[in-house]
Amino acid sequence: MAIRLRVDCYEAGIGAVGGLATFHNNLYPRLLKRGFEVKTFSMKFREDLPTREDYQGVIIRRPSSDVDLDVAYAWTFDILHQYGIDVDYLSPSEIYLVPRYFTNFASVPSSYRMALADLFSPHDWMSYLRSALFAWMHPDLTQAIFLHSTEPGRRGGVWHMNINGTTEGLDFKDFNFRVKGDFTESFYSGLRLIRDLEFPLLFRILRRQPDSVLFTVSKIHRKEYLLGLRAHGARFGKIEDKVFAIYHGVDTEHYRPLKGVEREGFKIGFIGRCSPVKGVDIIPNLAAILKDKIPGLMFHIVTKTDIQNPYYLELLDQIHRMKLDEVVYIDNTFYNSNEKVKIINSWDLFLCPSRYEPQGQVDLEAMACGVVPAVGLGGLREKVVDGFNGIWINPYDVNETAEKIYQFYKGEYKGFSSEGIRQNCRETAEKIWDWEKRADAHKHIYTYLLDGRADEIQRDLEDLLLPEVEL
Repeated sequence: MAIRLRVDCYEAGIGAVGGLATFHNNLYPRLLKRGFEVKTFSMKFREDLPTREDYQGVIIRRPSSDVDLDVAYAWTFDILHQYGIDVDYLSPSEIYLVPRYFTNFASVPSSYRMALADLFSPHDWMSYLRSALFAWMHPDLTQAIFLHSTEPGRRGGVWHMNINGTTEGLDFKDFNFRVKGDFTESFYSGLRLIRDLEFPLLFRILRRQPDSVLFTVSKIHRKEYLLGLRAHGARFGKIEDKVFAIYHGVDTEHYRPLKGVEREGFKIGFIGRCSPVKGVDIIPNLAAILKDKIPGLMFHIVTKTDIQNPYYLELLDQIHRMKLDEVVYIDNTFYNSNEKVKIINSWDLFLCPSRYEPQGQVDLEAMACGVVPAVGLGGLREKVVDGFNGIWINPYDVNETAEKIYQFYKGEYKGFSSEGIRQNCRETAEKIWDWEKRADAHKHIYTYLLDGRADEIQRDLEDLLLPEVEL
């Protein structure tokens, strides 16, 4: 009999554009081939999305209608109150700050009969209200809960600082606390309601359900979550052994080197949000340093954003003021996945200078295309080995970053030829990060959960959770 897996993921199937959809659409169809029956409850974030969808065998259901704000407020209030979380501050206006996440998804009952499920897997804060409800209604239903980022990190209160790689100790060395330099204040960044879902509510769900676990997306992200619990007053030691880090994968058949791609000069690419956390602001100064050293240098910035975004306008203005219009091209376009593969293949180097990046996906996509990623901090630092299948750059030190890129351009970096690093990128993606291999890892892990062996996952499955590159 197939394992009945029910998934809560606000972005899934057709029309999805974010990293969460990339995760869902790559993993769950593959689990079908490994003995799972997968049904997903998702959000109707666009009117043209179907209420019911068959995505490569995964049945996706979306709400047929929204609930009103008062219903969303009542649902949220009652569940948080039932778990002993202070709701004195809560009002419909708090929910109105992120309205449709609640009125179309978080506060709408699932269309699936959870009493028949074997395993439930909710993703990110939008799904944690249902996670809490099902933990109460179905105490024997094991949950594999996923956290892909945190509200303080998204809002810029906490940035990553694992310049020399992620340390093993649970300390502050790998973090930049950006609100008055204070640990607690920095973790209080962002909407309190979302933080209440991510930290105290999730903590109480894990305590209520002994066989359920939480998966973060990198070692530094696991630390970030545990420290966030401490900042929110939770004694994380009570659930620390139920929080695991697990890396994502990449579709190496789709993201691949393309034949016949003509490159002119030396092109450096960037794909990401136009936001300080992504580090795009270092590019003008980087271009100014490198433009006289590298003939035919071109920076191609792909960032789909509101043209009134102040950060975007400042970037445009800086490029113009520094007379870099012929060197730096800002491309305010959203490319679908097929177009994205062509874009990546047109570059000599993929620049990912993130200051906060729990997992990172673009590094894997670049590697799969045989394009070397130059990566910043966070989870990017863990999957890329400096000098072997990528370059570690410091987004806080533009001169050092420029020198490393120049070394790569000249043909050698840290004792490896530039061509050798390119080859290592593709081989690493195929041997380690391919989604087929990551789906096998998920199958093993979920089998342990269903057998009640959560306490053995770290000991037995470490290599599957966090595979390492063999030099």
